[in-house]
Amino acid sequence: MILNGRLRATNHAKNVSMNYRADIQGLRGFAVLAVLADHFAPDIRQTSGGFVGVDIFFVISGFLITSLIQRELKNHEFTLSKFWIRRIKRIFPSLLIMLTVSSILLWGLSTEYGKGELLKNLIKATTFSSNIGYTATQDYFAGQSQNPLLHLWSLAIEEQFYLVWPLICLLLFKLKRGTTLYFSYLIVFLSFTANLMTVYYFENKSFAFYNTFTRIWELMLGAILAQHLLNQDQQIPKKVRLNHVLAFCGALLVAASLCIITQDSAFPGYLALMPTIGTVAIIAAGPHNFISRYLFGNPLFIWFGGISYSLYLWHFPILFMMRLLHPGSTNFQLLILMFVISILLAFISTIFIEKPFRRAVNRRFAIRSLLSSMVILLVFASATQTIAINKSDPDYILDKYSARGWGNQSDLDCVRLRKEITVRTLKRQDCFESQVNGRETVFLVGDSHSGSLRSGLKPYLKSKGIALRGVSTGWCGWYEIEPLDDDKVCASITQEFLSAISISKPKLLIIDGYWAKMAREVDVETTLLRYIQVVQSLGVEKVIIVGQIPTYEMGLPKTLQVEYLDESSEIPSFIPRDQVVNDPEGIEELMRSIDFPSNVYFRSLDEILCKNNTCRTTVGPNLATDLIVWDYGHVTESGALFLSKIIFKDIEDLISN
Repeated sequence: MILNGRLRATNHAKNVSMNYRADIQGLRGFAVLAVLADHFAPDIRQTSGGFVGVDIFFVISGFLITSLIQRELKNHEFTLSKFWIRRIKRIFPSLLIMLTVSSILLWGLSTEYGKGELLKNLIKATTFSSNIGYTATQDYFAGQSQNPLLHLWSLAIEEQFYLVWPLICLLLFKLKRGTTLYFSYLIVFLSFTANLMTVYYFENKSFAFYNTFTRIWELMLGAILAQHLLNQDQQIPKKVRLNHVLAFCGALLVAASLCIITQDSAFPGYLALMPTIGTVAIIAAGPHNFISRYLFGNPLFIWFGGISYSLYLWHFPILFMMRLLHPGSTNFQLLILMFVISILLAFISTIFIEKPFRRAVNRRFAIRSLLSSMVILLVFASATQTIAINKSDPDYILDKYSARGWGNQSDLDCVRLRKEITVRTLKRQDCFESQVNGRETVFLVGDSHSGSLRSGLKPYLKSKGIALRGVSTGWCGWYEIEPLDDDKVCASITQEFLSAISISKPKLLIIDGYWAKMAREVDVETTLLRYIQVVQSLGVEKVIIVGQIPTYEMGLPKTLQVEYLDESSEIPSFIPRDQVVNDPEGIEELMRSIDFPSNVYFRSLDEILCKNNTCRTTVGPNLATDLIVWDYGHVTESGALFLSKIIFKDIEDLISN
């Protein structure tokens, strides 16, 4: 009896030592502080990448969960129900409270459209699918201000891992022991390859950022490490010097990832190896080395590691609410206050919500209450979205226009509005190919304004049997024959476009841009005439210059809300000219006054849209689809089609003559 008691005590002590490592807890704290630094001070993304803290979390989660599963399988103690119950008790309590409190507070602060989006994202959060769909609608760096629950994308990936990975481990364990490790290596290879293909070949880092399969390799790295250590009976390599070197190299990789990776980096991609391999090295080195003991094992990081889950949950909606109440630039003192509030809420949530549920004596009641609460929240969000949100309400419609952004449109045809897009992707979209089954071809070039015009111009030309080629870029001056900035991609795109022009010698080139912005950077007349001279020398027969669309300081949707809906008036089809701005004043007159060469035609949009001191706001009776522009001056699809039918009505004659 005494011997059995001692064995049980020894096994218990061994399990405790394997379950808890202070350095891993400190590494969690370090990771969450890096993420908070990134979110609270987004300007640092230009020079550093605190968002890699999530990658550190992934490796840690994969390591700890797989250690638990494999150890219990080895001891014949593992059951799926026991595993998932532990996950529910760990994840659900703080998440439920955060979602409930945040939703109540945000409801009163949100616009009509914002309320609908809040409910939609609440449904995603309660079903752990927050990463699904964001690949097309949420740029992590450009679109996070539109979604107070965007940060739950990483929790969704982890929960999907927790759902599937235990099943796989159990199945492989029963089939043949040892195959789990080989399967893990296979998943890492396939997932990492998919990540590289998505980032570098398809040039869509947003998809790779959110997608479960292109991210799962990071969790599986931790899983592989756990299996190797378990096969060694959890014995960390005994060579003390090797452990010190391993931990130091790991910390160096993590630090380098924070300094080298920025929001403009091709990430995840190869660069994600830095924080993930660094984390693997730190964990593998064990707790008995200088880095683990004194850096990640320091009491401050360990304390933050203890509240890291709740802190990650609370900080983002708190920050979102602050920016709703104080839009624009935020003072440092307010950011510090929000940071302290986030820590306070995380501490309260951990001590009074998370830990009591994890220690609950009546396990069955705790699980039932957590599951039923999550289901109630899901049903409430779904029902409210159906009943309370009126999508035909003008306020909702205009709010939806205002929430739209280029950052949420990642796959626009021949439009370079994501910096990682190169000539490869544009070629794949046939932006430069001129041979189109015998059809006539028109080229379009310009900035993002030409990109928005493209959405209506392309189907209009197609109806005439004419193909549209060319490229619109918002990242560099399309008019710079030899781009002046350091972006080599801009130079390659410009040269590829000019090369396509010289080969195809199109009869017509359309140039569209935000001339007011161009006027603040260069001499518009000199620059435009020089560009026209170059393209004509390459074989372009005729050029159409599209004038600037009337612009709105607050944006057209917001202008209509403030001037009409807030005054309980109907949305008019035309509004007074004094509510429209062209920045700087006189840009329309400047464009008209330029003495263009022969075969160059200027088409004024202002002349089409503004008459008798009024300017058109819609092109039809349906406000949801017929607004002219969706922001200060980018045309909608309907607006682009409406304008194309007018300003290019003679396009067949121009091409044939």
